[in-house]
Amino acid sequence: MAGGKQTPRQKMIGMMYLVLTALLALNVTKEVVNAFVTINDKLDQSATIINDKVNEDYLMFDMKRMTLIAKQADLTLCNTWKSKADTLKAETSELVGYLLQECNDMIKEVEGKDWIAQNGRDENGNVNQLKPLMEIGVKDNYDVPTQLFIGGNPEKPIERGLVIRERIHAFRDKIVQSMGTYQEKNKNWSFTPPGNARELSKALLKANPRDTAYLAHFYKALSIPETLYDPGEEKEMPWVSVTFNHAPLVAAAAMFTSLKVDVKNAESIASGYMLAKIDEPPYPVNKIEPMAIAPTAYMNMGDSMELNVLIAAYDSTEVYKIKWGMDADTLPERWKETTGGITLDGAAPGPHKLKGAIGVRERGGLVWKPWSFDYTVGQPMGVVSQPQMRVLYRGYRNVLEATASGFPADKVTLKGSGCKIRKEGGQWIASPVDGAREATISVIAQKSDGTSVNLGSYAYDVKGLPAPQIMLGSIKSGDHVSRPTVLAQNRLRTTLGSEVNLTGITYTITGGTVMVGGLMGKGKVNRGGTLDTDAMRLLRQSSGKTVTIFVDYADPSNTVRKGAVTFTVR
Repeated sequence: MAGGKQTPRQKMIGMMYLVLTALLALNVTKEVVNAFVTINDKLDQSATIINDKVNEDYLMFDMKRMTLIAKQADLTLCNTWKSKADTLKAETSELVGYLLQECNDMIKEVEGKDWIAQNGRDENGNVNQLKPLMEIGVKDNYDVPTQLFIGGNPEKPIERGLVIRERIHAFRDKIVQSMGTYQEKNKNWSFTPPGNARELSKALLKANPRDTAYLAHFYKALSIPETLYDPGEEKEMPWVSVTFNHAPLVAAAAMFTSLKVDVKNAESIASGYMLAKIDEPPYPVNKIEPMAIAPTAYMNMGDSMELNVLIAAYDSTEVYKIKWGMDADTLPERWKETTGGITLDGAAPGPHKLKGAIGVRERGGLVWKPWSFDYTVGQPMGVVSQPQMRVLYRGYRNVLEATASGFPADKVTLKGSGCKIRKEGGQWIASPVDGAREATISVIAQKSDGTSVNLGSYAYDVKGLPAPQIMLGSIKSGDHVSRPTVLAQNRLRTTLGSEVNLTGITYTITGGTVMVGGLMGKGKVNRGGTLDTDAMRLLRQSSGKTVTIFVDYADPSNTVRKGAVTFTVR
């Protein structure tokens, strides 16, 4: 097809070959790009597996510390390495967050939006998970990775690309120095990380000989060469240029995931090393549950109790041996032995005390740990108390408090005769029925078998609400006041005397009349208790006279009642 004059048919066939070749090339590119997505997913799975192992190590620090506390042993060594492990965890979180944030910024340049997964940040706010690469629309973008991390000259990449390697090496040096620098008995060990891997052997000479393999392993796991051989350029090039120059977007993203795996793998090496420094086998634990602990299982009204809410960790597969005795049998020589739980008998009322010990395996042997427990068996009974008084008032929100020893609160109800009872916000409210002069309230408890029992009935008197005292401002009936004092008051009000132990009662003044002895005419009391102009005119002429104000008011049940206030003006 290259030589001679071609017919239109030959030209068409040649064009078809060119198109077919291009399509084949595109198909290969798509397959290669999608292969990077698969590689990235596999790397992410590996990171998850490593992270689970590391989290177990961090949990084991707490378990070993708990074991030492239970033995009342020295915590100095444990606290030292636990602190180093906390630093390791925080530094790893920060570095992984930095790598994934860089990857997110790169994808965002192409997709126009953040690529951080939902809930993709850890408790410190660092990024720890991106969305799947398969959802990226333009997976084969070659330009953005190059622009962000290399720039226009691959032989002299920009600062942002160079920082990636520097950040990883800074993390490596900080953690490996922490691993190798510590005090063991009377010996101080130290390790200063070298500037490059060629000097590592010399630097390890100052470290604890038992640590050198771990330190070298960690150091090498995070050592990135400054340059790599670039087959395309046929020469040594900066690491970041060989890694990101003209790399498809998903290939560059997979490289960030690979770096994350390297960091998590190094964290696993360090956490395992630090954990092994605490030579204390932890109690075997496979279950953790919250537990509330109190010194007694009974409390009288008016007393207080300290309740500790703790986390209990234990081995649910272990059948623990228990020795115990109760009351007169709390002496160790009288203890009996069992496994599992203890059933307490509630036949005898009053306080009871248990003492005993539980067998715990430590270093292959059985160690007995002492324990004690106090509880009280009460006689079932019901009590109703009304803090205000043993009276139910019509038109009032009568609050009742009910207790029934031996029964939980949700199994106790109140029933009334001569009143209606309802429950509001955990309180019982009693409302007398019309015409009732007495009400009876009963405490009903539901037993475990579903049947109900009456624990007691109590009689209450039913009365109307007490009449309030009518006052003109601060002036009450019987007062002798000056004319300026009277004129300074312009509103009537109602109040209950201190002898009435009721709260939350509101009386509404609906009207009334003002009269002054020896003067013609009357004034008016407006709704709400204010005085009209006629009333104020009469009060201005009240010197040496008696003032009487008649008031109509409504109580909480909207029943209109009458009252008055009478006083003398000097």
